[in-house]
Amino acid sequence: MKKQILIPFLALLFFGCKTTDFLVEKYTNPQVLPIETSCPAEITWEKVQDGIEKTEFVIKSENIRWACVKIDLHTPNISIKASPETNQLGKRFIHKKFAQETNSTVALNTVPFDLDGRTYIPVSVVKINNQIVCPVNSHYAALGFIKNPDNTYNAIIMKNQTEEEVSKCEFAFGGFYEILNHKTIYQFEKYKRSRTAVGISHNGRFLYCFATAGIACPTGRNGLNFEECALILQHLGCTQAMEFDGGHSTGLVLNKKNLIRPNLQRKVPALVGFEFSKTE
Repeated sequence: MKKQILIPFLALLFFGCKTTDFLVEKYTNPQVLPIETSCPAEITWEKVQDGIEKTEFVIKSENIRWACVKIDLHTPNISIKASPETNQLGKRFIHKKFAQETNSTVALNTVPFDLDGRTYIPVSVVKINNQIVCPVNSHYAALGFIKNPDNTYNAIIMKNQTEEEVSKCEFAFGGFYEILNHKTIYQFEKYKRSRTAVGISHNGRFLYCFATAGIACPTGRNGLNFEECALILQHLGCTQAMEFDGGHSTGLVLNKKNLIRPNLQRKVPALVGFEFSKTE
């Protein structure tokens, strides 16, 4: 009888220790990777449909993958979907399910949130269809969308959110920090982890949705730092770029399928999606 009890106990202890060891959070080398390592020699954009192109890359030496979806915001019949609406504050969504429910061709997570009391309330501006859902936070950057007379959009990146700038936008989503402004790449602590970022070019006509995650890395601590994201987005053609929430919140969905996701992906309260209605 004692042997029967002891064997399951030892098995549990063994697998428990192995699991704990496996989940220890480790940072990769904090040194910034040269662009020759983090990007292919030539960028190839694959057309997904009118208004959407994508490019992907695996940094084999670091066991990291990244992907970028380039959206032409001047594409006819484009519409923006977002969460949380006012009546959804505190509700969380998984990236892929959000894309499916909103019929979004492209979707990604946006605003960081406060886990104090497990309320999951975004800590930065959220503006949806001209309605402020969460207030401006001047400490952080934001992505805004200004509607054109033909119902297309131009995007802007605000280094610091202001009520004046946000008032110009039909949609606005706060993030963390601006990482690229023309030829300036800003310096931060060089922690490596899964990331979600966005960039713009051509006066905001093109939006670049970028995400990166470690391959087979359950902790989300294997990825890129802000500076590496900025270098890649600059290489892809962006003139400005900023970071959204990252780590286990990271996610980029294309055609209702995960293009980038960490091994352990959490539900998040704030996402943005882009729907492309077919022309009749």
